[in-house]
Amino acid sequence: MPILDLPLNELYDYKPESTAKNDFDAFWETQRNRSAERPLNARLNKIEYPVKNVTVYEVVYDGVDGTPIHGWYTVPNKSIAPTHMPVVIGYHGYSFDRGYPCDNLHWAVMGIASFTVDTRGQAGKSPDYATYPQGSVPGFLTLGILDPETYYYKNAYMDCVRAVDFVCSRDEIDPEKVILSGGSQGGGLALAVAGIDHRPKLMLNIFPFLCDFKRAVEMHTQGPYSEIKEWFRRYDKEQKLEEKVYDTLSYFDGMNFASRVQAKTQMVITLQDQVCPPSTCFAAYNHLAGEKELLIYKEYGHEALFGHNDQMLKFVANNI
Repeated sequence: MPILDLPLNELYDYKPESTAKNDFDAFWETQRNRSAERPLNARLNKIEYPVKNVTVYEVVYDGVDGTPIHGWYTVPNKSIAPTHMPVVIGYHGYSFDRGYPCDNLHWAVMGIASFTVDTRGQAGKSPDYATYPQGSVPGFLTLGILDPETYYYKNAYMDCVRAVDFVCSRDEIDPEKVILSGGSQGGGLALAVAGIDHRPKLMLNIFPFLCDFKRAVEMHTQGPYSEIKEWFRRYDKEQKLEEKVYDTLSYFDGMNFASRVQAKTQMVITLQDQVCPPSTCFAAYNHLAGEKELLIYKEYGHEALFGHNDQMLKFVANNI
């Protein structure tokens, strides 16, 4: 196994100082208050689905700025689910989408509902109504990057918090049994939601993106962090705005959210990951304040993890 990052014994101890600004919590409390003022206006459309012991809905709800956010909501029938059932909220990877209802039928078999949502402006049906005040490079990481109030992930994170609002509004859901799930960007989104909102009980997190930004930009050799390097090349060749950029990113760093997470967490870190360098994931894991469990897959990179779904099922079954 080649060493792509720090040696494993050093990774276990890698806990960089938080970059959260003094107003970090106040900033996100303001976003929560703004979100609370806007109704979800959730619309559910039941679809015809060939699996007869589940009911599947396409859901559209309003983001905090009115952007329509699309999701699949899959509810197991009462014959296999309690009256008030748990729910898994799934967030997807960078530039992908919510997938298909069949992707979550393993939760339905366990008597657990699922809600998977598109990230605004990416490959799904959800557009992005926000506007951005300066130039960016292709992708999403540099949209509005000079101010946390204009940064792309401000609304994207709150869209994901509003997914929690949606499931907790449903009579069939037990609001004490909300589970977050995501890998890569989805893992970063889950960390942010669990740091902003303490309703989730469990979190399933796989090699989270959007963590320890400065090291990630320095260490990655593949993937979207290159957008930040390209932004400097195009718009700030002498990098006079570097401090301003990383000040903005500090409000969106999973490492800074981790210390605020109360959900019990299972995290996977792969040691051959060139997209989300292992140390950046350890930065988030080592800052987690609540109960946590770490799985290390030494020979895997940023890829599908064969058989890992079974580990997630066991974790949920033992803790919900």
